[in-house]
Amino acid sequence: MGSLGVGPARVHDAAGERVSFAAEPTVSVVVPVLDGEAYLAESLDSILDQTHPPLEVIVMDDASSDSTPEICASYGDRIRYVRQASTRGQFGNVNDGVALATGDLIGVFHADDVYLPHMLEREIEWLERFPDAGAVFCSDVFVDAHGKELGRLELPPEIRGGRPLDYPSVLNALLMYKNRFLRCPTALVRASVYRELGLYREQEFKNTSDLEMWLRIVRRYPIGVLDDHLQLYRRRPGSSSHSYQRARTDPERFFTIMDLELRSGAFSVATAEAVRSYEAHRAHDATMRAVSHYVLGDVSGARAALRGVGIRALLRGRQIQSVRLSMLSVGLRLLVRLPRVPAIARAFERRWYGRAPSGAISP
Repeated sequence: MGSLGVGPARVHDAAGERVSFAAEPTVSVVVPVLDGEAYLAESLDSILDQTHPPLEVIVMDDASSDSTPEICASYGDRIRYVRQASTRGQFGNVNDGVALATGDLIGVFHADDVYLPHMLEREIEWLERFPDAGAVFCSDVFVDAHGKELGRLELPPEIRGGRPLDYPSVLNALLMYKNRFLRCPTALVRASVYRELGLYREQEFKNTSDLEMWLRIVRRYPIGVLDDHLQLYRRRPGSSSHSYQRARTDPERFFTIMDLELRSGAFSVATAEAVRSYEAHRAHDATMRAVSHYVLGDVSGARAALRGVGIRALLRGRQIQSVRLSMLSVGLRLLVRLPRVPAIARAFERRWYGRAPSGAISP
């Protein structure tokens, strides 16, 4: 990778290899927010209190209707506040913020998460150590709406160790485990990478646009994932990811993106085991979509979703609860031949949509 263009020059060793920044790199943090009054101040405080302070914090208000503008005004010139005239969508709003950023490195952080004090410092150190890498992520702690810990991200074995990861390593881990380790609000990306590769494709991929971006980056540059848990990720009703997943009846956009990737030539580096796991995840997704259809009273939709479920694919999945899901799929196939049973629909709703996740969370 060439120099950052707007940032400090690099130091080279005797062999001409780039080894570090000649001066401290500058960091821009973009914070997209929509009606974020409940947690915005806590998030901004944690960003401003980093041991490596950001050059700028750009709050991109996606036309909030709550007290978000007043909260931002209370920070004065410690942040840059930009209000959209109308809602742009999550990554459309992010794109506008990235375009305004002037730092050498750019983070897109969430307005409801908490960033532990050494997060930026640790990620910058990693990028200085591996100057040819395009981006770095870290692990996170999952908390509920009140900040109580629910679990911690456990990285897949293939991803651990903090080394630079190449395209085949990341692709196969995504196929094997889905995207449970490239945590969007922990990413720190070189500004030059955004300039070279472009911004997020909001129109195509909505709130899953980050996954397509990470694939675009790792095709060209190594990336890293730190084992350290340096962020508190808030899982709560009403968040973008919660709203997307709750009672979802359309195929998860993860599969849209990965199918496009595979059709673009990724099959040449995909392992057979990873592909089997990917198809098991797809069968899992179809099973849960059938559950959602049933909960919503659409028995014909449940039958249609189940046509995409291969019991053999489920049973071959090592990263899913294959036997339990296979039994659920078989039970659903029997249920959808009968008139809908409201008590069963309510039981499904309580089981999968009625409470927050708890316990250890791992890929």
